[in-house]
Amino acid sequence: MPKGAKAWVCIIGIFLDLINNHSWSHPQLCKIPTTLDGPFVPFTAPFDPSLRGKTVDLPDTDPRVQRRVKGFEPEQISVTLSATYDSVWISWITGESQIGYNVKPLDPKTVSSIVRYGQLRFPLTHEARGYSLVYNQFYPFEGLQNYTSGIIHHVRLTGLKPSTLYYYRCGDTSIPAMSDIFFFKTMPVSAPQNYPGRIAIVGDLGLTYNTTTTVSHLNSNKPDLILLIGDVTYANLYLTNGTSADCYTCSFPDTPIHETYQPRWDYWGRFMQNLVSKVPTNGGGREP
Repeated sequence: MPKGAKAWVCIIGIFLDLINNHSWSHPQLCKIPTTLDGPFVPFTAPFDPSLRGKTVDLPDTDPRVQRRVKGFEPEQISVTLSATYDSVWISWITGESQIGYNVKPLDPKTVSSIVRYGQLRFPLTHEARGYSLVYNQFYPFEGLQNYTSGIIHHVRLTGLKPSTLYYYRCGDTSIPAMSDIFFFKTMPVSAPQNYPGRIAIVGDLGLTYNTTTTVSHLNSNKPDLILLIGDVTYANLYLTNGTSADCYTCSFPDTPIHETYQPRWDYWGRFMQNLVSKVPTNGGGREP
């Protein structure tokens, strides 16, 4: 039976079932295949050239990528899967990144890495501590600008219940500089028949106006897990002075080294926080 005809038979059968209040005699025609029914023959949809348009990066003046916190308040907050279903990593950044010719890295020891969490919004009865570091990118060539990040914090939460909603806030309670309260849901128990109900897979996300549409779709579909595959920020299409091009080697053939503009990572972390602070992610990119 042709695919189109099969679909209409399925729709009509369900309709008759509803109006007549009885079981349909051919339910197998409407069976939705799952991964348990596989493996399947791979299918690749042909590329439609008309859909390919020039993507435009979000500029640093866009309020969605600008720094909105003060002092050492946390920003770029995210939840990442850990090795087991009962644990996750909470990550964030405090302090301002710097780019220029005379940058001075921040001291990670000046700010603690603390997460308070629990199954109730108030009070957050558990506390976990982690570690922090600073990322630097220094170039040995005159005229290239160096970069040093804010303080990057990582805290692992363990002993979590499966498929459970948790609330949390992160930062340093002694300053005090704590974030607002966020939430996430843990993964189900690891087993062949258990998996997240809705998984979003996205690759080569970038930070363009198209990205804003994609992320909006992700948010509206309320995934349980996000797999980030491929490249992420495309910071490697920029010079250290913030100049960009669609093709780095075509536009900048004479640079002494392949430069990158690291603030694009900060922009991406700020833009994505609304999504990745509540939905666990896994995966990553390959560009510097």
